[in-house]
Amino acid sequence: MLFAPLPRNEAKRLVALRSLLILDTAPEERFDRISAFAAKEFDVPIALVSLVDRDRQWSKSHFGLEVCETPR
Repeated sequence: MLFAPLPRNEAKRLVALRSLLILDTAPEERFDRISAFAAKEFDVPIALVSLVDRDRQWSKSHFGLEVCETPR
């Protein structure tokens, strides 16, 4: 399997992401509204608000898909 190269600013990106203290937090209606709106607006069955951590992609919100996390 081919993997995309890491960005040059990966370390800074991860520090910024973790400073938000949003990873592994409970669902929030404001993000769920964004996912639902995106799915409806683009007429697609699945929409996510996701964040890419070091080894995983974590979904703060998901519409039409019950998976909350996938490997990076």
